[in-house]
Amino acid sequence: MLGFRRWVAPVAAVAAFGLFEAPALLDSPAAHAAPGDTQAALGGGSGIVLGKATKCSLTTIGYDNAGRLVGFTAGHCAAEGTPVTGEQFPDAGVVGTVVSSDTEIDYAVIRFDPAKVIPLRTVGATTIASTGPSAGAWDVVCQDGRTMGDACGVVWASGPGGFLDQACSSYGDSGGPLVLGDRLVGLVSGPLINDLKSTRFSCSDPNNPVHTPTFAVSWDTVRAAVDAGNSVGAGFRPV
Repeated sequence: MLGFRRWVAPVAAVAAFGLFEAPALLDSPAAHAAPGDTQAALGGGSGIVLGKATKCSLTTIGYDNAGRLVGFTAGHCAAEGTPVTGEQFPDAGVVGTVVSSDTEIDYAVIRFDPAKVIPLRTVGATTIASTGPSAGAWDVVCQDGRTMGDACGVVWASGPGGFLDQACSSYGDSGGPLVLGDRLVGLVSGPLINDLKSTRFSCSDPNNPVHTPTFAVSWDTVRAAVDAGNSVGAGFRPV
């Protein structure tokens, strides 16, 4: 459905083809783990590592209608069966597994091990207490991601499946939450304009409003698809 390059990190393999330059990856706004931690504290905006090296952001974490601890990220970040670790919590090891991935809508469901994960409602400046409905044109939404951290921007356009917004996003922010207040309304998918080798269109500083807008998937769309499948993640509620 979405024909743009998505915000996945690292992008060294793509950059090697000379299509665009990879922005520098910034540290997560979440607190660093202490050495030897065996649990990962994760919430919407936390950095996650999918498989061996792909870095994306967690949309939200909570429980489904069967009481399973689950989370979400962008579907292009990983296929079904991919192991998940917390970027800031390497000593915790694998803390979850991608149980479903929809690259058309662009969402993935992660089932977490409750013995290895401390679910967080708040990460950085982002608190997720409820979900939906979607953002409309001229709303100001705020995102949180493992690369650019907290940033807000206006919604330029909104449709049934998602919206286009000006919040600062870059590589590795895929899957990060977009909120109105403490209400989750969408997840970061990718840029309207891809970076070129000679020109950077992506956001380099949250204080600079001049950068490419970003496509977001509506949380209502994700929720409807997951609920229709009546499997892991159905009936989701945030912590």
